[in-house]
Amino acid sequence: MSMVSIERDDGVAVVRYDRGGKANALNLAAMDALIAAAAELARDEHIRAVVLTGTPAVFSAGIDLKDPALWTHDDPLATQRALARGEALCRAWAELPQATIAAIEGAAVGGGAVLALACDWRVLSNHAFLRLPEVRLGLPLAWGGLPRLASLVGPARAKRALFTDLQLDADTAQTWGLADAVAPAGDALHAAMALARDAAACPPLALRLSKRAIDAQFDASRLAHAQTDQFLLCHLLSQPTAVSPMPQRSA
Repeated sequence: MSMVSIERDDGVAVVRYDRGGKANALNLAAMDALIAAAAELARDEHIRAVVLTGTPAVFSAGIDLKDPALWTHDDPLATQRALARGEALCRAWAELPQATIAAIEGAAVGGGAVLALACDWRVLSNHAFLRLPEVRLGLPLAWGGLPRLASLVGPARAKRALFTDLQLDADTAQTWGLADAVAPAGDALHAAMALARDAAACPPLALRLSKRAIDAQFDASRLAHAQTDQFLLCHLLSQPTAVSPMPQRSA
């Protein structure tokens, strides 16, 4: 069974990400599959809106900290290349020409929340929440998430979300501007589909040109070019073997 599936219906596509366990965490294979889905939809001129969703229980718990394909500790360059796929993933979804909506049930944590921020809109069920624990874990927010978060909620709230590991429930997320709609539990996808169909009613050329023009005015993700490298650096420094003793010089 594929982790990522695409369903198309009358100008709207639904992308489902279901890893079959592990809290739907993003391993390297999942990132590649979601990048491939975005690339396929970017070429589809019949699709005018795209909904991204996880499982009925969880959107995504973030980056998979136990995926050996990501964390090649004996080769930092290989780890850097693997982690850069997360940045490419969020860029691929942010640059989709269609209107994009994340339909969130349950948790969207860390990289899962950053992926949701890369979409144009987010619909949360009333049992869903967003959480960005990276800074409290000694890591900067990567994958372009920092400028996207700050542009949506402002600098003070961005700092509060990051520095206090605040769990943003659906109502708080809506008040802050992170959620564009709140639905009853189990109905996030249905509400996101309704929003997608509204957007899909626009003539496709006008929709694509307008989205590109708006993003050009407000997208600051280009300023986040080093965030993934900073994430890796902090991760390496936190390892027990990160700092080796200086070799002793002979007299």
